[in-house]
This record gives sequence, structure tokens and C-alpha cells, in this order.
Amino acid sequence: MGDKFMIKMRKIRVGGFTLIELLVVIAIIMVLAGILMPAAMGVKNSARKAKAKADVKQLDIALKAILTDYREWPAAIGGPSTTSKNVDNSVIGFLNGSDAANSNKVCYMEFDKASTNGLGFVDPWKQLYYFALGADGTVTPSGVGAGTLPRAVAAWSLGPSAGQYITSW
Repeated sequence: MGDKFMIKMRKIRVGGFTLIELLVVIAIIMVLAGILMPAAMGVKNSARKAKAKADVKQLDIALKAILTDYREWPAAIGGPSTTSKNVDNSVIGFLNGSDAANSNKVCYMEFDKASTNGLGFVDPWKQLYYFALGADGTVTPSGVGAGTLPRAVAAWSLGPSAGQYITSW
């Protein structure tokens, strides 16, 4: 019985992945995801800071417009004052023109639902924005460590963590 009658066995491979190949691909994907997550979180935090900076600037502009229109700080928004105030619902009402104290019925700033939490105007970290209204062209925002500033308005967010203020000055 020679080689003539021997049937050669061939290994037949059906399409697909082996278990080891599949595990290697999953491991590579996990490593790449681990590398990209901190970068994605950094981008998200930068976007939050940019949003807070834009909100603070808009608040600053709106408050300056009120001073221009009324020529003094209306009592409804608590000015002038050496103490810092948060942008609560009464201030929001004045800024968007719905408060009776806003005799001109001017909308100085619009607020979307995402930026208010039922209590006031909140930053991307869900903390209220703050402002201070000065007299004689100077303002001293309390709690920020800025000292006296040569401006009539100061607005700020407490930021993502202690000491990382987002300011309008």
C-alpha cells in the first residue's frame, strides 16, 4: 500500500477569528480607550470653562446695560453693595424683563432652562453665578480675593474647584 492510496489530510480553515485573535483585538481597544479617556475629560472641562467665561461676560454686559439705562443700581438687584450677591430668581426676573421693578421692561439677558435650576443662574458645575455692584466706578467682589477693581461690575463663577474662579475682569 503505497502513497497512492493515502489520502492526505488537509487542514481546512473556515473564515472567522480565533479566540486569541479576538482577545488581542479587545485588549488593544481597551488600551486605546484608556489612553483617550483623560484627553476627552480635559476637552469636556475646557468646554465647561469656556461656557462659564461666556456666561460671566454676558452677565457683566447685562449689568452694565442696566446701569446705563437707570443711571444707578436698582434696589431690585441689590446695588450698589459691598457684598457679593448670587444671581437668584429675583435678579433673573429683572434681567429678563419679567420683574415689575424693571420699569423699562427691557430684556437685558435671556436664560435657557439648562442654565437655571429653579433657584437661579447656574454655571456648568451647577453652582450659582455671583456678581458685585460697585459705586463710584469701583467694585470689591467678596470671596474672590481680587481686592478693589476699577470697574462698576464684577461677575464670576466659583469654577470647577476651590480657587479656580472664572471672572469677568
